[in-house]
Amino acid sequence: MRNSALARFLWMVGVVFLTAQCATASIIKPTQVQTLALVKEIASKYPNKQGETFEKTAMAICLTETSAGVFKIGDIGKDPNIFNASLGIMQVRLQTARFVADKLELVEIQQMSDVKLVNRLLGDDRFNVEVAVQFLVWLNDYTKDYFRTISRYNGGNNNHPYYQRVMANMKLIAKETPLMDDLN
Repeated sequence: MRNSALARFLWMVGVVFLTAQCATASIIKPTQVQTLALVKEIASKYPNKQGETFEKTAMAICLTETSAGVFKIGDIGKDPNIFNASLGIMQVRLQTARFVADKLELVEIQQMSDVKLVNRLLGDDRFNVEVAVQFLVWLNDYTKDYFRTISRYNGGNNNHPYYQRVMANMKLIAKETPLMDDLN
């Protein structure tokens, strides 16, 4: 019980720190720009059925979820089991990676053990983003609605607060970096 209370406390401290950092940060650090550039590069390779790519959205989600790679393990305070946590720079859950692998018939992921998949999601940023972007594209093809795509990425159907944070971070990236200069 003490560990559970400690885990919840640490999670709350992390949330407060992340919220304060995102609210007060007006400059995105060079390491964060590098992370966002990786997300942009990967997102450009995965179009939806209409040929649209989601570079801006993926970068904004990355900044929203992990402050562009600053925090790589999420939800651990809710459940200290790493297999239930959100992992990596795009905060992909094990069950989400399995879902994407099944929907898109990604044999490499289907054949991985849970331990290997968790380690790969946490330790390989490129892999993490590839899974996340493919999930984002699948969501968009499934919902055919941009708002619902973003809401569902965070586990909701009508998640207005999350959507607003992603949109605010999209504007912040456009203002503070050159990463969106070549995107429509």
